[in-house]
Order: sequence, then C-alpha cells, then structure tokens
Amino acid sequence: MAAKLNFTSKVRAGMAAERVSAGERLAEADVVNIAQRDAGAPNVADTSAAQPAEVIEALEAPLSLHAVRKISVEDVVSNPYNPRAFYSAETIDELAESFATQGQITPILVTRLAAFPGQYVIVDGERRIRAARSRGDKFIDADVREGLDNQNLYLRAYHANKEREEQTVFDDALAWKKLLDDRVYVDQVELGVAVGEDPKHISKVIALTSLPPYLLQRMAQNRKDVGLGHAYNIKLIFDRAGATVAEHWLQQVVEGKASVRKLEAAASAEAGARSVGPRRTHYQSRVQFNRPDGVALGELKLFGDGRAELSLKGIAPSDQQRLAERVKAVIEQWASEMDTTGTTT
Repeated sequence: MAAKLNFTSKVRAGMAAERVSAGERLAEADVVNIAQRDAGAPNVADTSAAQPAEVIEALEAPLSLHAVRKISVEDVVSNPYNPRAFYSAETIDELAESFATQGQITPILVTRLAAFPGQYVIVDGERRIRAARSRGDKFIDADVREGLDNQNLYLRAYHANKEREEQTVFDDALAWKKLLDDRVYVDQVELGVAVGEDPKHISKVIALTSLPPYLLQRMAQNRKDVGLGHAYNIKLIFDRAGATVAEHWLQQVVEGKASVRKLEAAASAEAGARSVGPRRTHYQSRVQFNRPDGVALGELKLFGDGRAELSLKGIAPSDQQRLAERVKAVIEQWASEMDTTGTTT
C-alpha cells in the first residue's frame, strides 16, 4: 500500500508543479535578483554564476512547455481517456452562443502524443471544441502543454471536471473501464489511489458498464435524480429481469416515486423469483392406461386451466397410425358435441 501512496504523491506533486506558469517563475527570479542587488552582489542579469541553479532553470525553461496560441480546429482530436462520455446538446449550443457574444474566454488545454502526430490532443475543453466546430470556427485558443503521459491526460481532465461538478458516475464508469482495459492503471486499487476513491466504489461504478448505453445516457441526463445507489440497483434489476423492468424502475426514480431502499427490495424480489424459477402447474386428475398384462402404456393428465396432455409409450410403429386415427375420431366426435360455450351437450 505504501507504494501506491508514493505513486499518488508523485502525481499530485507533478500536477502542482506544472501549475506554476512561466511568468510566475520569472517573477520569482526577479525577487532573487533584487535581493542579491540590495546585498551588494553582482548584477545577476549580467552573469549566471551568481544565480541559484533553480533560478537559471526557470529562466531558461522553454515557453513551449506552457504556451497559449491559436491552433487549427481541424488539428484538434479528443482525449482518448476523456473522463466525460455524456454531453448535453443544449449546453453546447449555449456555449456556442457565448462564443458569439463574448468570444472564447478560457483556452482549451491540449498536449501532443506520439499516437497522434501533427495533432493536438485535448486534455480539458471538449465542450469548447464542440462549440467551436458547431460555429464553423477555423481556429481556437489553446494552452499547449508538452510531455503529458496517459495518466496525466486522464487525471488533469478528471480533476478539472470534478471542480466544475460536471463529472458523473456514469462518465466515470466508461472512463475507468477503458483505463483498466488499456492498462493505464494496473488494477482497481491503483486507479482508486490515483482518483482518491475506495476500490469497492471503483468496482461498483465500473459494474454500470454492463447496462445498455441508452440507459446510461438517460441516467446521465437525469443525474440530479439518479445517484449511484439508484443506478447500481437498476443494474441488478436489469441483470435479473431484463431491460423493460429496468426501464420501468428508472422512470419511477426520475418521477421521484422510487427510493434506493425501494429499488433494493425490487432487486431482491427479482433475485428470489429467478432462483425459484417458473412455477409449475399441477394436474387436477389423471387417467392411466395399461395393457391386459399390466404393462403401463401411459397416462392422460387433466389440468385446471383446461389443458389435457396424453402421453403414451411402447406403441409399435405399425400401430401408431391406427392409434392416431382412432384418437382423432374420438376427439372430433367429442368436439362435435360441444356448444358455443365450450361444453358438451
């Protein structure tokens, strides 16, 4: 477990360090220069020998590590580990209208990956790029960060969405499954440490991916009413009773008519019904048939729901057709005596 905590500490420390902009580092260098000048030290602007190593590194750090520029919309591709999967068309339209009246206020955050040569991969800003595309914009303001790996690609976007309260457990379900499938994280324990969640929570959320996409989409659209407790129990109901029953209970949740406890009871009931299996209907009476020597030939079972089942065995092939004709004649004669109510006269 200690190794997992060290891993998380390194990720968080790295993210904190990258939040320091080039301008902030230059300001720090200016403070050092002023202090050294007041102390009678040589002008550090004229010689690097008097500067601390970390100040030299800050001054010489390439601006390409953190630079805002205009990039072509056509060169932007979505984050392969985007923590969000569900977007509202209405919010995209609203953002596009905001672009028209106020312009783009916040640049998108992008990086470069070897898997996408010549393109910029979105870290944060999928809604903004969708709004720009809907308007037909050719360029978009972007904060370009170099050197991000797949884990940073996910974690930066994940925390940004969490801070804006845009992230849902339904987005997490799809994103976490992909992260584990692609081995970005070894297992649910490592992923849980990275995102600050218990592995049991991770497991329950990922279990939602067994639901049909349209059900997840509807849950995400009603995220104010549908929490993880609701969703997980609907998933259990879906597994045990099918889509129609699951849709019914989801509608009950959306309408405010079903609590988590009520869903738990419904899921338990479906589990009980499944373990018992279909109920058998017992016959009310039966007639057994035997040969003169006592060997059993079969039986006729009569059921309360109006059914009758004839089962015979040991009939020679040469006798089967003759028996069938006689049975048919008896049934036809009996049917001819029935009136319109279905009873014999």
